Amino acid sequence: MWAVREVTAALARRLAGIPAVWVGGEIHSVRATKGQVYFTLVDGHQLSCSMSQQAWDALDARPPDGARVEAEGRVEFWAQRATLSLRVARLELAGEGVLLRRIEAVRARLQGEGLLDTRRKRPLPAVPRRIGVVTSRQGAALQDFLAVVETRLPGVEIVLVDVPVQGEMATGGVARALALLNERGRVDVIVVTRGGGPLEDLMAFNSEMVCRAVAGSRAPVVAAVGHERDVTLCELVADVRAATPTAAATAVVPSRVDVLSRLARRDERLRQGLQRAYAAADAATMAARGRMSAALWATAGRGEMRLAGVEARMQRGLAVREARAAMAVAARDARTRAGVTAALVRADAALAGRQALLTALSPFAVLGRGYAIVADEHGAAVTAAAALRPGMTVDMRFADGSARARVTDVEAVDGAGVPPGAAPPG
Repeated sequence: MWAVREVTAALARRLAGIPAVWVGGEIHSVRATKGQVYFTLVDGHQLSCSMSQQAWDALDARPPDGARVEAEGRVEFWAQRATLSLRVARLELAGEGVLLRRIEAVRARLQGEGLLDTRRKRPLPAVPRRIGVVTSRQGAALQDFLAVVETRLPGVEIVLVDVPVQGEMATGGVARALALLNERGRVDVIVVTRGGGPLEDLMAFNSEMVCRAVAGSRAPVVAAVGHERDVTLCELVADVRAATPTAAATAVVPSRVDVLSRLARRDERLRQGLQRAYAAADAATMAARGRMSAALWATAGRGEMRLAGVEARMQRGLAVREARAAMAVAARDARTRAGVTAALVRADAALAGRQALLTALSPFAVLGRGYAIVADEHGAAVTAAAALRPGMTVDMRFADGSARARVTDVEAVDGAGVPPGAAPPG
């Protein structure tokens, strides 16, 4: 018979000879304490593992709970309790773990740019008129979505962009569909959806291209990818995450009953608001009329007083101006009379001088000294004897009258007053 210590000692000796091994399984229950990290590998059975904190921190990507990993380490057996553990030196993601590491790298970039920030998420339209849907025409997700939409709000327009939702073509197809709906679809909201599946089938919706297309959409985006337990990165970037296509339809489209009820409530609030506004407007109008009437009466009273004062001032001013004008007119009249008198005196003196000059220069003044003016029968003055002919009738003007004579003889004299043929005086 073996004793317990003999059995555990034998097992310890046997296990001590096993070299370092690679063990694969899912990692669970990760916890850190006193410089060590403890976790459990699960693959049907469970194996307790430990790893130094330094080695854990040096990992390229720390595996999340449930990730498939491969661990290299040394088997340790604690004989006193007969417990087995693995002291891990290296730890790597495996299978889905590689995909999870890729997802984690994309998540870190998106997080760094703020694309996962809840503050950037936009509200959905209350009642959308056109809904863009990005999914596979053959998928059950589309039928589930359309059935709920038709039940809740019949007649809403659906713009479907048929794309592959898994495989190599899915990533570019989904990104292009989002761009197409934003450029040409004129949609109020976009739904990106597909059914559940393994992580490999959902990787298009964890791609950086699709996540950035969702983040850059002008229309708000609802993402419903996989089952409720599946969470993809594009759902975290989207404005709203729905667990299923049915939940997406419920989030996007209100029920007809809810819409009618909401409209009725808004109509009632609007009616009440209008009534209150009318009542307030009437009260304000009456108050304004009262204030305006009082102000008009007060203004009229002040206007009358002001008008009386202005009239009195105008009358006083007019009296003063009339007195001043009368004085000015009298002074101007006196100056005018004096000026006119002086002008008349000067004019009389000038006229007398001119009359004396005219008298002195008048040919009739010479007549008084014994001269006469001779004119022919036509009234033209005769200034030379040569103009006379015997027998002519001439008029002679004297200082005191006139006479008519007939010419009987004409005798001319030279410039010295001597008749021709006569000797000049000695």
